[in-house]
Order: sequence, then structure tokens, then C-alpha cells
Amino acid sequence: MAARKNATRPKHRLDPGVRPDRVRLHVDIDPASGRGFRGEVEIRLQLDAARSTLRLHAAELRVSRARLRMDDGSGRRLRAKIVAEPKLEMIALRFDEKIPAGAATLTLAFSGKLRSDLCGLYGVSVGKREYAFTQLEATDARKFFPCFDEPTMKARFEISVTTARANTVISNAPVARTEIAADHRKTVHFAATPPLSTYLIALAVGELESSRVVRAGPTAIRLWHTPGKGHLTRFGLEATRACLIRLERYFDLWYPYAKLDMVAVPDFEFGAMENAGAVFFRETLLLVDPDRATLGEKKRAAEVICHELAHMWYGDLVTMAWWDDLWLNEAFATWMAFRIVDEWKPEWKMWHDFQHGRAAAMKQDALRHTHPIYCTVNTAEEANENFDLITYEKGASVVRMLERYLGPAKFRRGVRAYIRRHRESNTVAADLWRALSQASGVDVESIARSWIEQEGYPVIEHTVVERDDGFYLQLRQDRFYQQPPKQPSTGKWAVPWVGRVGRSRSGGGQLVRHLLTRKRDRISLGKRRPRFVYGNANEGGFFRPAHGLRELEALGNALPSLAAVERMGLVDHQWALVCAGRAPIGALLDLAADLADECDPDVLAALRQPLAFIAHTLIPDAASAEDEPFRRWLQDTYGPAFAQLGWTPARNEPDDVRVRRAVLLAIVGGAAASDTLVRKATERCDAYLTNRRSLDANLTDGVVAIAARHGGKSRYRRYLSAARASDTPQEKRRFLLATADFRDPDQIDETLTMSLTDRVPTQDIIFLLGRLMANPAARERTWSFIKRRWPKLQKRMPSLFAGRLIEATPSLLTAAHRKDVAAFFRKNPVPSGDRALRQALERFDWYRGFRRGAATDLHDWLEKGPAH
Repeated sequence: MAARKNATRPKHRLDPGVRPDRVRLHVDIDPASGRGFRGEVEIRLQLDAARSTLRLHAAELRVSRARLRMDDGSGRRLRAKIVAEPKLEMIALRFDEKIPAGAATLTLAFSGKLRSDLCGLYGVSVGKREYAFTQLEATDARKFFPCFDEPTMKARFEISVTTARANTVISNAPVARTEIAADHRKTVHFAATPPLSTYLIALAVGELESSRVVRAGPTAIRLWHTPGKGHLTRFGLEATRACLIRLERYFDLWYPYAKLDMVAVPDFEFGAMENAGAVFFRETLLLVDPDRATLGEKKRAAEVICHELAHMWYGDLVTMAWWDDLWLNEAFATWMAFRIVDEWKPEWKMWHDFQHGRAAAMKQDALRHTHPIYCTVNTAEEANENFDLITYEKGASVVRMLERYLGPAKFRRGVRAYIRRHRESNTVAADLWRALSQASGVDVESIARSWIEQEGYPVIEHTVVERDDGFYLQLRQDRFYQQPPKQPSTGKWAVPWVGRVGRSRSGGGQLVRHLLTRKRDRISLGKRRPRFVYGNANEGGFFRPAHGLRELEALGNALPSLAAVERMGLVDHQWALVCAGRAPIGALLDLAADLADECDPDVLAALRQPLAFIAHTLIPDAASAEDEPFRRWLQDTYGPAFAQLGWTPARNEPDDVRVRRAVLLAIVGGAAASDTLVRKATERCDAYLTNRRSLDANLTDGVVAIAARHGGKSRYRRYLSAARASDTPQEKRRFLLATADFRDPDQIDETLTMSLTDRVPTQDIIFLLGRLMANPAARERTWSFIKRRWPKLQKRMPSLFAGRLIEATPSLLTAAHRKDVAAFFRKNPVPSGDRALRQALERFDWYRGFRRGAATDLHDWLEKGPAH
């Protein structure tokens, strides 16, 4: 894929003829003494031609004393007039004479205030302690210091910080020296970094404590945290070391930075951030008590740790040239994290978790208002819009599909060549395709291009047909839409198709490969009709297989022959076909009945989502005629499996069994609201509130949520107390977010009011409000609250969070609410929220059409019962 070049440089882009190569940055900051900071930045520049104006980025900073020194031996100094260009988030430095081509050093003084929206350099309070942290991706370095804030403008950074003597200071490079002053202050000087993009610069200032040092080869690893959390560092250190060793082996290249600090940040915008040498995390994803965390929490923490470490090579050492190729960073790191953690902990079955994420991406990509993986970016807001499921999970799925098609060894050779060839520089997608093609002998670009540049994905119809010379599998591809348009689509993909074909009476069948490049094609299956065909073996392809009626019936009779991840996929695809009007709801429910005795918890988890949607959304309230019969069917279908397992795990019970129990509780006690399980869950929740070790960790989320839905004022108060007193970040978050599940209006109003206070960390606001929107008793009050308190909410939230809030609004369901949501956000536009609004409105429209037909289908199916 060729790099895109505009004929004229857009006004929001920097002049490529002015490039930094070394930056000295000094910051004077003490978070405990006030919200202000000041500093000086010295930037050595290379100019390709003479010019009288220089532009660089600065946003919401006071910049002064612009000086330029010529580095041609003359020592000549020039002063500049500073002109703010706030709409471009730039400053223009205008000189009275032209600066000649060559080297020059620019010095600027600046000052600002610690922000409260988790962007730039921002402040965090923990009890009586105050901290400052950075979060600079995508385009927020300019809110910290004046800089050339584009990925290609790599430079070596020498950072120094003056602060109170009691503060720890962490940045990308090791500490070179510390100067102690007489006024209880100090200046910490860091060594120079390798060339880095500005969005990868890191700074943490405050009273932090360090774990013991562990080593992965020559690399020293430390985990930093606020005081009193040292007992939660063991898991994070173990995961970091295990993943780093395996990543070095995969890339055949040592970790590229001088040290590795893993920093647990009390309030953080993203899950984590891959700052070179100083990786920042939410506490829930780094500080883990393995005895009290759920298996899902441990897997998620390990996956995020590995994702950020993969970025040290793929993103930091080799960086995308511009934000339209963000997927080069994020898709690869996402795929790599699952691969490496699966290698470390095969019993965790990480590719099942990958399937859950892929399913969410496929749901979003089935909308008309989706976007390609490669997406043209013109502004900072557009860059932020692309941190989504398409860039991460769909991108990772395409990477995985290519690896499976080329073969793991050839793919790895190509990746290694790509990293070595472009280390410490910037790339576009064509550079990766070239390396993979050279390593494999396959024209990778011709396959990848339709997946990267084209939005959406195909549904492939699978039909077994008999001809005179034998049986064939007939394939037909078309673009899949959740709400199919009136006109047929014209999309076509180069699909590396791999199917599973069962020929004998038992066994898992054999894999058949085919490159599908046309709208229609067929594959020979031999002289005998196969026992079954599954059209997406191991769920390796980013497409939906639609099996014909006979083929689907054969799959229903051959479920044990499918891999667990294929059974997960079959459930997800069948539900998607129902949602798109391509299949009746009974097709999904018949499959759910066939899987009543399913032992794999991830297959049950794939079922839980559509079953809960039917129970809580399609059937809108307890007065509906379908409510009681559907809940009774759920209890009859899945209740016996839960009863057989019981509440208490056996000694040394495998994780799979523990998680299966938790998913069955969510189905029978949550979606079906079994009176018996609700009563038992509330009893166990009360015991858990008293003794955190009284309940298996994997049951805690379900028990706490069920008890909240059926709880009152007393339990609500206990949740608030537990959230304040919990000594693990996972438990604190569990109780805090569960306050959104209570049904009583008084508790709902208190939770809404709490969202505007520091009792709810900024990082959790969107999750709390989103959960309230999902609560049928709270939806209307929450939406009214959002509209009424929008100015204050918007001030607290980064624009990325505001976009996520828009995504939650389709929970309101009605046409009147759709109109209200559209009017409100058009009157109150959200930066980075335009696409989110269009997608939300599309989901409103889809539900209105879907419910009309699906409710009738559900009623009919409940009267007739399962087909099997």
C-alpha cells in the first residue's frame, strides 16, 4: 500500500523542513504545593531552507522568551515574536530576518496548570498526597510543553525535573544524577533517550514506592505505586518478566531501552500507555492479588501488560509515520499480546478471549457508519476517534489471519526484518507488506489491501451441493450489515478461507484452505457428502459464515466435533444473522438448547450476551407476555448445570469449572432472575462484604451485581463503604460500579450525584454512567441528569470518554429518545464524537426495526419449544 501524500501540506501539519533532533526539557513542579508548573525547553533544529517563521505545537500553555541561536559557529542569537494559533494548537514564531538553512537551537520558556481531564500533565489526589502524571497520546504532548508533536518528529530527549525532595520522579530514561538544594528541593537529571516521538514522553512526580527489582536478562524491572500497595506487585512483576523474555525471543532483539519502570497510576485515561522505558497503567491492570482476583482480571492484566511491552518494538522503536496508520501500532500489539500470553499460560486459553473481543469488533463493523482500519486523519479529534474496536480488535484479527495464511515462521521472519530495517524511524503500511512479501514469497499487499482500506467485512454463504462428479462447497460473499441496505452491496474481499470439513463419524474433521477472491466460488469436497462443514475454522477469519439450513442442522448434530472457539463463533455468527434479519430468533435459541450441557465457560459466555439481551431488552418489562415463559425456559435449560456444580468449588478445582459456574450464575441468576439463585446470591454477598475470602473470586462480579439489583438502602451503604475501604483496586472498582445496578430512585440519584465528585475517579465516570444507562430503572433519570449537568460532566471527562458516553445512549431504545439524543449532541458537539453519534443513531434505528419482527418470532418459538 503506497503512502498517502497530499499535494499541499494541510495547515494543521508541521513544516517537514524543520525537524528537531535533540530536546532538553526542564520542568519545575511540586504537585503538593500548587497546581502550577513552569519550565524551559531547548530544541536543536535542522532547517532544510531559509525561513522567517517557525511553527510548533503548544496548547493551553503560556509560552514566553523565544530565542534562537545559530549553530553555524557564529553564535548569533535572534528573538521572535510569539503568535498564538489556538485553533491549530500551535504557536508561530516570527523573526525579523530569515533564519538560514542548517542547525539552530530554539529556547522557549513556558508555564501551565496541572489539568484535571487526564490529558497532558495532570494532577491526581490520593488521600492527602498529590501527584502529577502525563498522558500524551495521541496529540497531548503540546499541552505539557511546546514541541513538534507529530510522530515523525523523533528526537533524543534530555529531561530534568525540579521538585520537593520527598517526591519520586520517573521518566523514560534512567536517572543520571540528582542535585539536592538547601530549600528541601532537588533537581533530578535523566540520561538522554534514544530517538522518540513526543507522545511517548513520560513523567511521574509524587511520593511513590518501588517493588523489588527483577531482571529479564540485562533489563531491570521495577513496579511503582502509591504507598501501601507493595503486597500487590508480585503478579505484575511475574507477568512483565515472562512476557518480556518471550517478546525478545520473538523479535530476536533485546528490549531496546535502558530500564523498564511499570507505574500504577491512580487515575488514568487509557488502560495503559506504552511510554518508552516508563509504562503507565491503571491500577486495576497492574496491581493484582492473584488469590482474590477473578481469572478474567488476571488474564486481562497480563494481556494489557504484554500489549504495552510489545509496543516497545512495535510503536516505540518503529513508529507509524502518521495517525492514519495507528493500526500498525495497535493491531500488532493486540495480536502479539494474545500470542505471547497464550505461550506463557496455555491453560488460560487466551484465544477464547480474543474471540470475545473480535465478536465486539464485528458487531461495530457491521454498522453503515463504521470506518476502514486505515483511516485518513486530518485533526487531533480524528486521531482520537480511531482508538476503537476497529483499529485494535479488527486490526489484530487481520494480522492473525495473515499470519495463519503465510505460516507463523514466514510471518515472524518478515516481522523481524521489518523491525530491524526501520528501528528508530517511522513507517507506513507498505513497509510491512514489503517485508512480509519478501519473507514469504506471497504478494501480501494484494490480500491485505481490501481488509485495511475497505470498511466492513463479508458474510460468506456456505452451501454443499451435489454435481455429477461429486460434492462441492459453494461459497458466495457479500458485505455484512446489521441493518441491510435496500441496495445490494458491492464489497469484495480477498479472503484466506479456512474451513473445517467432517468426513468420518467422529473426530474434528480436516482443515481445507482456499483463497476466495471472487464473489462466488466453489471447492471440491470429494465423492461423498461430508458429515458437516464449518466455514471459519478456529475462527481465524474476520468474516461471518452463513450456513444453509441443511448445513446448520448438520453442525447442530456435530457440536462436539467443533473446537470450543468454533462453538463460540457459531453462537456469535448465528446471533448476528438473527440481528440482521437473515435468520429467525429460534435458530439462535435452538442452538442455545443444544448447548445446555456445554462445559466450556467461554462458549457459555458467548451465549450469555444474546440471552441477556433478549431477557432485558427485547422483552422490555415484566408485564410482557414473553417474560415469564422465557425466564422459565432459561432456568429449565441452564439451572440443572448450575445445581450440579453448586456454589462451593471443590478443592483444587480447575479454573474452567470455576468460571463455568460464574457464567451459569449470570445466566440463571442474572438473565433468568431465578428466585432461588437471587436469594442465595444476596446471602453470599452479605457474607462476602464481611469476609472477602468467603466467596470464590470468580463469583464475585455476578453475586455483587445480582445483590445490587435486588438490594436497598442498607446494602447500597455497605457497597459505598466497601469501595472506600477495599485494599485491592479490583474490589474497589467492583463495588463502586455496582452502585449503578440498584433500582431504587434514591440510590440512583445518589450515584448520579456522586459521579460529579472525586468519590468517582475520572477514569471510571464513563463506566459508571454507562452501567446506569444499561439499568432499566435508571435509564431515564441518567439521560436527564446527563443533559442537565453536561457542562460539568464534559469538564471532567476527556473527549475520548465523552464519545464513549454517546455510545451508551442506544440503551434508551425509543424513537423519542433517538430524536432527543441527536438534538442534544448536535447542539453540544463532542470533539472526537461525530462518528460515535452517527453509530448511536444507527443502533437506535436498528433496534426499532429488529424488535418488531423478533418479538413475534420469540413468542412463536416459546409456544412451540426448541426444535431439538
